[in-house]
Amino acid sequence: MAGAEAQTGAFSLPNIGDLQKKLSGAGPEQGDSQSESKSDKPGGNAPEREQLEQTLALRQEIEANREQIESLNARKQQAPMERNRLQKQLNQARQDRERDWQSRYQGLSLEALGEELGQQLDTLEENQQTLAKVSGELTRAQTLPERAQSTISDSLARTDDIRRRLNQENEALADVEETQLRTELIALEVRIELRNQELSVASTLEELARLRKRILEAQTQVIQARLDTLQSMIHERRDESLSAEIGSDQLDLSESLAGNPKLKAARSANDELREQLKNTANDVSTLIREVIDAETLLDRTRALSSTVNDQIQMLDGSLLLSRILYEQQKSLPQFKAREGLEKQITEARLIRFDIRQKLQELESQNTTLADNLDLDEEQQQQLRNGLQRLADNRVDLLNQLDQELGRKLNILVRLNLSQEQLSKLTNSLHNAISEQTFWMPSTQPLSLTWFVAFPGQVVKQVESVPWQRMKENGIEIVQEKWHWLFLPIILASGLLLLRPRLHRQIKALNGDIGYLRRDSQRHTPLAIFYTVILCAPGPLLLSLLGWELWVQSGTLSTVLGAALVKIALLWLVFELCYRLLAGDGIAQRHFSWSVDSNRQLRRRLLAVGLTMVPMTLVIAFGQEWPAQLSNDRIGLVTIVAGLVVIGVMLTRAVLAYPVQNHSRTLRSGAICLSAGIPLVLVGLIVVGYYFTSVRLSGRMIDTFYFALLWLLVDATAVRGLAVAAQRLAYKRAVAERKAEPKDTVEGVEVEEPQLDLHQVNQQSLRLLRLGLLVLFGVLLYWVWADVINAFSYTNTIVLWESTEGSGINATTSPISLGDVMTALAIGVGTVILVGNLPGLLEVLLLSRLSLKQGANYAITTLLSYTIVVIGVIITLGALGLSWSKLQWLVAALGVGLGFGLQEIFANFISGIIILFERPVRIGDVITIGELSGTVSRIRIRATTIIDFDRKEIIIPNKVFVTERLVNWSLSDTVTRATLKVGFAYGSNLQDCHDVLAKAAADNARVLRDPEPLILFMAFGASTLDHELRVYIGEIGDILFAINELNRAIDANARELGVEIAFNQLDIHLRSTAEGVSLNGVTAEAESQSTAHYHDEQKASSRSAPGEGDD
Repeated sequence: MAGAEAQTGAFSLPNIGDLQKKLSGAGPEQGDSQSESKSDKPGGNAPEREQLEQTLALRQEIEANREQIESLNARKQQAPMERNRLQKQLNQARQDRERDWQSRYQGLSLEALGEELGQQLDTLEENQQTLAKVSGELTRAQTLPERAQSTISDSLARTDDIRRRLNQENEALADVEETQLRTELIALEVRIELRNQELSVASTLEELARLRKRILEAQTQVIQARLDTLQSMIHERRDESLSAEIGSDQLDLSESLAGNPKLKAARSANDELREQLKNTANDVSTLIREVIDAETLLDRTRALSSTVNDQIQMLDGSLLLSRILYEQQKSLPQFKAREGLEKQITEARLIRFDIRQKLQELESQNTTLADNLDLDEEQQQQLRNGLQRLADNRVDLLNQLDQELGRKLNILVRLNLSQEQLSKLTNSLHNAISEQTFWMPSTQPLSLTWFVAFPGQVVKQVESVPWQRMKENGIEIVQEKWHWLFLPIILASGLLLLRPRLHRQIKALNGDIGYLRRDSQRHTPLAIFYTVILCAPGPLLLSLLGWELWVQSGTLSTVLGAALVKIALLWLVFELCYRLLAGDGIAQRHFSWSVDSNRQLRRRLLAVGLTMVPMTLVIAFGQEWPAQLSNDRIGLVTIVAGLVVIGVMLTRAVLAYPVQNHSRTLRSGAICLSAGIPLVLVGLIVVGYYFTSVRLSGRMIDTFYFALLWLLVDATAVRGLAVAAQRLAYKRAVAERKAEPKDTVEGVEVEEPQLDLHQVNQQSLRLLRLGLLVLFGVLLYWVWADVINAFSYTNTIVLWESTEGSGINATTSPISLGDVMTALAIGVGTVILVGNLPGLLEVLLLSRLSLKQGANYAITTLLSYTIVVIGVIITLGALGLSWSKLQWLVAALGVGLGFGLQEIFANFISGIIILFERPVRIGDVITIGELSGTVSRIRIRATTIIDFDRKEIIIPNKVFVTERLVNWSLSDTVTRATLKVGFAYGSNLQDCHDVLAKAAADNARVLRDPEPLILFMAFGASTLDHELRVYIGEIGDILFAINELNRAIDANARELGVEIAFNQLDIHLRSTAEGVSLNGVTAEAESQSTAHYHDEQKASSRSAPGEGDD
């Protein structure tokens, strides 16, 4: 110790004051000052300053530890005297507990008793706070050996490292660094000495802390005894005072005045005040007891919280801590808050306000109590005196009531505050224990050693089960509570008697399915309800028995009761599924599921249900008695085997499920979850997280129940919509048939065929599924709430730190594992929103608004861009990358990408311009350059159009902004078509006009406004050139209109005898080869031939897109 105090070898500890001066820039010597000032300048030797700071901290630690060593030595020497003193206090507290406090307080007045009651309440609160501190000291004393051993081990390892570094000859250390290392070496030696000293006095400190705790507990019992005595005495004195005041209302009056109405009213008012005062005093007594209980429970919870926090800090990561926390979790106080405290506080304040108003009224009425009465002077004086006396009594009663209400108000406020603190503390403690037990191993990882020891562990576990005690408890419960069986048996028997009738009802409902006149939307819910009643007898019997056991005291009864309740729910769910999937059952008749799918689902769900039975027993055992899971080998194997079977069978069940109304992507996700979740839970058990896996398995089973309920409700809703759609179609058909003339004999009524469940209004179905999604989302959150809260533990796992600001304004923010998980969740949520929210918005809102063409697409596209930007910003913010850090990077990337990828950026900006200005919209027919087609998509970089050959053409967005664009349907879809027709010379011009006019008038695609225009344009070389100009309502009709008009013109010309001109060419052959015959007779004959070449006159129109493509 002497060497540690002064030097190690030739080293002397630096003085604390000298180190502080060096850090402040003014050393004891000039040289030191100059050297230090250099290092303190900006750009100086920062590591050197850091080493000085570490040396100063170590030096201060040495002094503090030495003081603690001296204190421990003193406490060790004084321990015998301290033990005797505490033992005397404990004996005195025990004597005070048996003391007759009623005789002690007998001479006190009512007001003095009330003051003493308040003082004792304050003393109780102080005592409970001290008890919480002492409980923390006791916990620290109990866990001191583990902490001391850990500190000693770490300190010895660090000591070896320092000595090894100091002994290295090839490494020259700076003076400051060497001083820091040697100081740390001495600090470690002193730290080891302190821990050894603590170990030597650990048992003594624990004994003293335990004595102090026993003293405080005994003193608490004394205070509570005094409070009980004070309450009873205050209650007695209050009754005596009220009885005395009742006697003061008896007046010595004549018979004629005894029945005076005013006197009766005054006495009645006083009696009401006395009753109110008595009730208020009783309320105060009750509230005081509740305050005592609440504050006692609050202090116990504070002590438990302090103990748990100390245990978490001292035993973090050990299996011992998990076992301790399981026990602490069971010892959490069961707190039920008094309801309506806020309302009672408000009412008390209002009553006090009314009392003060009444007091003011009584003071103003004292001089006019009995004026203008039809009595003689003596009687008036007697009546006045009597009323005055009653009024004085009323004033006294009101004052007492006001004081008592004040006490009640104070106690209510105190009780409300205690309950709020207790509720917050209990929830906080429960969450803390849940987080710790969720994230720490509860068993040893599965290894070869574990499997070797498994048989012996199983035998040991079976032998440790208290079979005899369980048998005795069971017999005792049956003997004492046998009448409990009456209600479950009666209810189950009644349901069994209803089964034949229910079978007939279900059969009748199934028989109506598919027949429009008998079928209805309520058939399926009714059939499901009757099926639930059919399944209810067994589950009802088990659940009632389980509930009765659950509420009994004793761990075994609680475990068995919880297991029976869970098995009852399991029975109900899987028997319901088994009956729904039966042959010719609800799934087949109502939902049109195939027989083969139902058979496979029924068989596989039965396997899943039977597997879940032993798993449910283990889960109930783990939830109600978690401390025993560390030695549970049978349950561990049961859970592992059950998870494997469930993973296989659920996957096969999903494969067998009909997917008519569900996407393949959803089915793939369900397969991944069905196979992946059990596999993950098995992995957790393998690495030692058995309790976590049991806890998650219970939530998984509950979620599976909700998934089955979802499928059932969804199928029922789809069928209901199908029935509604078919009824609507039938009504329309009947209305149309009534509107038709009845020329035929009325036919025989024919029943409609089986309903087609796939012909459903998709919009209504989406809205319905949205509502189901919200509802089941709330239910799932309720199931997983405690597990979600456990993930807040990830906020304590710091991965890196993010620095905000610079210089002296720099602040450091830790980025935890929880932040990374939050960022991932936001990213996934962004992707889901981008994929679904725009479409959902269009279904819910945009489809109901009268928007221009293409506006829906523009809004949803811009919304997708906005969601992506916001999601990226929030995700990066969760990772500590704020805009102040990213703005320069974004600016640099913007400039670089702007030059390197300017075409892409130009297209991106052009795409935004297109969406805002909307020169083109989805569905528009456009011509750009030599390309014509219909716009199908507008994306970030390019726009897709489909030409008239059904080819998709990708055009960069920049082209739409910078080049000439023709939009045939931007503001008006009306298009003019021009047909050119040449009639032969000599034709009647009026007939030519009539041919064209009749063709235009008879065509339904030609608009009447603007009216068709017929023009005689020119005398051609061989034709009379006419033009028919017509307007077509839709751009898509122009080709069909030209085709119909050309055919009509040809038919009209033939009808009126008008000739459509064509070109004629005469060819004269001057000579032929010798021996060649032109007329088929002789080869030498004169050759002369005329050949006719004729071209059909073509109609033309203005350059409408696609005219030449027909």
